[in-house]
Amino acid sequence: MEQQYPQDVSSYPPAPPPPRKRSGVITAVCVLVLVLAVSVILNESLLRIHWVRVQGISIVSWAEVVQAAELDKPVGYFTVSENKVAAGVNSHRYLIFERMEKQFPDTITIYVKERSPVARVQEMGTNYYLDDQGMVLEKNLLRVNSGSPDDMVVVTGLKPKELRVGRVIVAGTSEHMKAYEALFEELQLQGWLSQISELNITDPESIYLVTRDGYSAHLGGLSSLRAKIGTVRAVVAKLREMGKTGGMLEASVPGEAIYTPPVP
Repeated sequence: MEQQYPQDVSSYPPAPPPPRKRSGVITAVCVLVLVLAVSVILNESLLRIHWVRVQGISIVSWAEVVQAAELDKPVGYFTVSENKVAAGVNSHRYLIFERMEKQFPDTITIYVKERSPVARVQEMGTNYYLDDQGMVLEKNLLRVNSGSPDDMVVVTGLKPKELRVGRVIVAGTSEHMKAYEALFEELQLQGWLSQISELNITDPESIYLVTRDGYSAHLGGLSSLRAKIGTVRAVVAKLREMGKTGGMLEASVPGEAIYTPPVP
């Protein structure tokens, strides 16, 4: 008799799965671990930063920059962090980080900008020296090669709440600080900062400046500051040509300056 087999074979025991190729996976993992280990060893032992170049310094020493950037200790070429270097450099009161370049396999170049004292603020008999952004750089004595007290613009009327070396001055109001920064920026831009002996910003809406040869100018507020300072420059230059010495300029209206000679 012919034997009949059922059509549905799903009830039959399934065939055993093919053996997994575990040996290949294990080999790949081992190779990867080995590569990573070699990379770490190379980075830590061979690919280290051995040379640090610094561009943009004249007052601050190379060693100070390197120490601030925390590159005075062993660091791997691939693990050095630009954000960390920037934070370290910026923590130095005289330095502003600009950028960093890496030269394979062991060199880093750091580009910085130095802060320079341009203003002198006197508070409770103490002189504080500030840069054009209000960073307090020194107290009483200036750093070697950073300038002379006679070169600094005396700033009055800031009404400081806090004056600490290594910190930006906390002025009486935000408007005082805004006026401070705007004035120094514009005077530097027009190349006239060296002509100024004093800035009075007691009232940010009624600013006065005094030149080193005795001319006083009332600028009013910060609006049209470029035009006002430009007008004062031109008028003072003409007055000097005419042999005038000192006097008062009302220059709160852009493009106009009314001159009042000094009282005999």
